[in-house]
Amino acid sequence: MIKGKPVVFVGGGPGSGKGTQCEKMIEKYGFTHLSAGDLIRAAAQDSTTEKGRYFNEVMSQGKLISTEDILGLLKDAIYNRASKASGFLIDGFPRRVDQGIQFEKDVVPCDIFIYFDVPDNIMIERLVKRGETSGRIDDNRETITKRLTTFHEETTPVLTHYKDQKKLVTIDANRKPDEVFTDVSQALKQLMGQHEVVIERKPELDKLKNSKIIFVVGGPGSGKGTQCERIVQKYGYTHLSTGDLLREAVQSKSERGEQLNALMKEGKLVPMEVVLDLLKENMIKNADKSKGFLIDGYPREVPQAQKFEELIAPCNLVLYVKAGDDTMTKRLLHRGQTSGRVDDNEATIKNRLTTFHNQTLPVLDLYEKQGKLAEVNSELAPDEVFNEVRAVLDKLA
Repeated sequence: MIKGKPVVFVGGGPGSGKGTQCEKMIEKYGFTHLSAGDLIRAAAQDSTTEKGRYFNEVMSQGKLISTEDILGLLKDAIYNRASKASGFLIDGFPRRVDQGIQFEKDVVPCDIFIYFDVPDNIMIERLVKRGETSGRIDDNRETITKRLTTFHEETTPVLTHYKDQKKLVTIDANRKPDEVFTDVSQALKQLMGQHEVVIERKPELDKLKNSKIIFVVGGPGSGKGTQCERIVQKYGYTHLSTGDLLREAVQSKSERGEQLNALMKEGKLVPMEVVLDLLKENMIKNADKSKGFLIDGYPREVPQAQKFEELIAPCNLVLYVKAGDDTMTKRLLHRGQTSGRVDDNEATIKNRLTTFHNQTLPVLDLYEKQGKLAEVNSELAPDEVFNEVRAVLDKLA
């Protein structure tokens, strides 16, 4: 949550003059202006990140960026600027009622929605006039009329929603900019009076400060699933498997789920940032009722470990549930007799184990150097393995 920071949604059709009014609000009140469109474009242009390449690919296919991803950008931008901003102007979002509800649930409630109201014929004339010098191909009468029709179809339900919440401030913007800003200032003066003078930032990740975070590592057939179940039962930890989280996201049929499903069907890797977002959301959701977290299936590589600790929190321990390749192979072949899993055959198992070792050894080396690595001998019977696990976790507590 952002305490003492006004959050203002800004709406208005193309040519309504809301850009000019945002500049005036920034100048007078020191607000930070966040445009959803600008954030998406900036992210897509950064080809050095997986998220940037992912956004670029989605946009190049003519698809919309999911609500979850836009919220992630806005959330990061707000928290990164929170210490210096006196408030936030959110421009170009929400475009739908569900987006507004999700923003207020996941990020922070908005204080008011300022809507700059201008008749369509005035907006058309303003944009046509701008088109004479702007060189913008969408500043022609036919395109403008279509844009306005789409704008009203999207915006009317949003305005009704915030009117019902008594958060909507409609301002007649068919006047000179200074006259319009007089009304804006009046609305913001009342708003600023409701907020504390002392501004405090308390990011959502503060919830995780006292949580123990354990990365659980083990090859296929190592028995780490069994040990995780026992740790949950005895210590009250929350078990988060990245594979399960991705499957749940796909099954949810959300916008993000549909995009993930398309990526996975094409055999493409899910961007690391998306996996991190899923982990972060579920950790924050469970933070109040959990003693700690078992992160299973992540990190698979050193960069993933570094990014997790940078964006979420440092881990306390890496628990390596270690078994020999022969043992894991025998266990998986035995499982294959009843599981029906197509990957429980000797050739596939050998490939999986090779991949596991190649990926995992550098991660184990990293945490061994930090003094955070603990190995348990998973060649033993499950009860004996858990005795070793308990000895490790009891010291951590």
